[in-house]
Amino acid sequence: MNPLKTVLLLLPMLLASGALSSAAADRPQSVGLVLSGGGAKGIAHIGVIKALEENDIPIDYISGTSMGAIVGGLYAAGYTTDEMMELIKSQEFTDAAAGQIDRRYSYYFLRDDRSPNLFSITLGDKTSGTSLLPSSVINPIPMNFEFMALFSPFTAQCGGDFNKLFVPFRCVASDVTNKRKVVWRQGSLGMAIRSSMSFPLVFHPVDYDGALLYDGGIYDNFPVQVMTTEFAPSIIIGVDVSTPDSVSSNPDMVTQLSEMITQPGRGKLTPEQGVYMHINLSQFGLLDFDKADRISTIGYKKAMQMMDSIKGRVTARIPAEARRLRRSMFKSRTPYLRFDSVEVSGASPGQNGYIRSFFTHFHTDTFGVASAASSYYRLAAPGKFRNLDPTALYNDSTGLFTLDLKASVKDNFTVGFGGYVSTTTSSTLYFSGAYKTLSYNSLSLGLSVWAGQSYLAGVLRSKVSFATPLPSALMLEVVGTRHKFYDSERLFFEESQPSYVTSSEAFAKLDYGFAPSRRGRIDVWAGIGYLGDKYYQSIVVSDVVRMHRANMRQTLAQVGLGYKACTLNNNAYPTEGAEYSAALTGVTGRRWASLDPSDKQHRTWAQLTAAARKYFPLGRYLALGTEVSAYLSTRKLLRDYDQALLDASAFVPTPTSFDTFDPSLRANNYLTAGLVPVWKIGSMMQLRASCQAFMPYRPIYRDGSNHAFYGDRFSKIEFFGELTGVLALPFANVSAFGHYSTSAAGGWHFGLSLGVFIPAPKFL
Repeated sequence: MNPLKTVLLLLPMLLASGALSSAAADRPQSVGLVLSGGGAKGIAHIGVIKALEENDIPIDYISGTSMGAIVGGLYAAGYTTDEMMELIKSQEFTDAAAGQIDRRYSYYFLRDDRSPNLFSITLGDKTSGTSLLPSSVINPIPMNFEFMALFSPFTAQCGGDFNKLFVPFRCVASDVTNKRKVVWRQGSLGMAIRSSMSFPLVFHPVDYDGALLYDGGIYDNFPVQVMTTEFAPSIIIGVDVSTPDSVSSNPDMVTQLSEMITQPGRGKLTPEQGVYMHINLSQFGLLDFDKADRISTIGYKKAMQMMDSIKGRVTARIPAEARRLRRSMFKSRTPYLRFDSVEVSGASPGQNGYIRSFFTHFHTDTFGVASAASSYYRLAAPGKFRNLDPTALYNDSTGLFTLDLKASVKDNFTVGFGGYVSTTTSSTLYFSGAYKTLSYNSLSLGLSVWAGQSYLAGVLRSKVSFATPLPSALMLEVVGTRHKFYDSERLFFEESQPSYVTSSEAFAKLDYGFAPSRRGRIDVWAGIGYLGDKYYQSIVVSDVVRMHRANMRQTLAQVGLGYKACTLNNNAYPTEGAEYSAALTGVTGRRWASLDPSDKQHRTWAQLTAAARKYFPLGRYLALGTEVSAYLSTRKLLRDYDQALLDASAFVPTPTSFDTFDPSLRANNYLTAGLVPVWKIGSMMQLRASCQAFMPYRPIYRDGSNHAFYGDRFSKIEFFGELTGVLALPFANVSAFGHYSTSAAGGWHFGLSLGVFIPAPKFL
């Protein structure tokens, strides 16, 4: 574009901006807006600001605490009321407020392996010692990044001087170390607001100059004094969403803290100082952000009801077009958030190097906020950090930012306890111990133990994660299991007859995995193992049926290649998302049986497993899941019927059928298909139905000599159905179930369970 044309186009805006600034400076009356804290109730402030703007009421200064600091800070940074509502209702804000990583940056590969843990205890942390409770309920890492990304450009534009924002701004935090309030006038806008809303126990405090800064409501929830001292406006409009003085009967800890901190502001703003507006929002809670529209509307209506009083005190006006032009000019001077370097501190040199590599390995030049978020959340995903505090430092000469990361590394030992308690023999107790450390690479060492009436298992695991362009890791697993099977389901730990089969495994497996995408992973592995089965075989001798114990043993080696992808919102009881898996495995080794010492056999086969499940939301309360799986192998049928069944792959539709040895649900090749309707009853309860079909390619039968033979193709289909009621408690899932199977060991079964059923890995 011609430079002269550019100047001519910008000249009206420049003149308008200059005129507006001069008018504001010369206006005899100035207006200050004071916004109280109150959690989600503070969204009402947005409705109030909307009503003020619609009536051309100027806002020359803003002071706020907690949620008032968030709304006030956004407005001071040039956000419109519509933009503020869009932000607060966004998934990014919701995830950050809940301490969850944005799904766009979540690597399935980096998730911790599922376990039956119900709770864990951290021991021996080098920086904090033994910790039974976290420093905050909400994981601070997502919020730290989102506040940095949101407010850093405006910090850069104003040079850290809050008087130079679109509207001069102050916010209040509480220094609990020195027992005083802190008024933010300059510095990082994101850090200031983040400290002002750090509600104790819920959000992690901000470490600033050696002091821990918490929610400003502890010392000043309605900062009228800050407004008068810092700006001395002609008139003050104070908006108070705090709860009136009362004694709550609610024993909830967050509610009690909220009522202690967010004390009402009545009496702090006198009629001589301005207009006091108290908005009654007692029907809403501290974290009711999902009710943003309703809360904002209440604030808007309250302001409109008091507008005559406000106009009677405020004589100055600012036209909407003038405000729009001024906001547009302010935003046009805001730099784009783009990084050209990374600095890391707070950890050892090796750890700092590891952290830095997540950014420098993947960005050879400058990089934007999306790329920074991808590396940041990938770094944080394995849970090796207590906190990651990012700051964007602006360089005036280049117009770019330095990403400054202060890391607090966990170097600790964690023990966990859990299990699965059921009215069936599937019940197990679970113990885990894990050591995690970080140096030039990420290292995890773990021990897991299962102990139950029918199931014993132990797993030793070592995992090294690499800072490679694609997330990758090398893992060694050593596993031992002993599992007793019954001829049918047993209730209340009953064992009236001996188990039909006792199966044992001992194996070691080396796995290298990497992530081709955020939702998927590819694994290549090799392993060696021993498999032993002790079983009872019926033999007729002189018209008397006698049970003889026999053994079948195998020593096997395998190599495999597999792929998994997952977007399920819950692994145990999902309602949306999908999961896909496929694995190709080659197996070779020897098998021998004690019934016939001459029955020794070298075996080689290939097997392919594949599974898919996808859940479709059907409105707010309903969802429908579809599930399919396949097992295909070149495994030859063994001559002995019992051995052939032991050798075949088993279909286990539910945890309660885990201990059942059901010949009808075993085959060397089979397909399964199912439908899972889900009825969501509130946020904590579900009613789930599962309808499954098991279709062996050729079912396994026996003749009069107990020899195995194949039946006709797809000549037999077994059906399974289950109805489960699930209550999701904060620490575990409680379920009541009833299911029916057409198989010989099936029929009707009912029971209760507590926890999550997750057995140890199997060799095949």
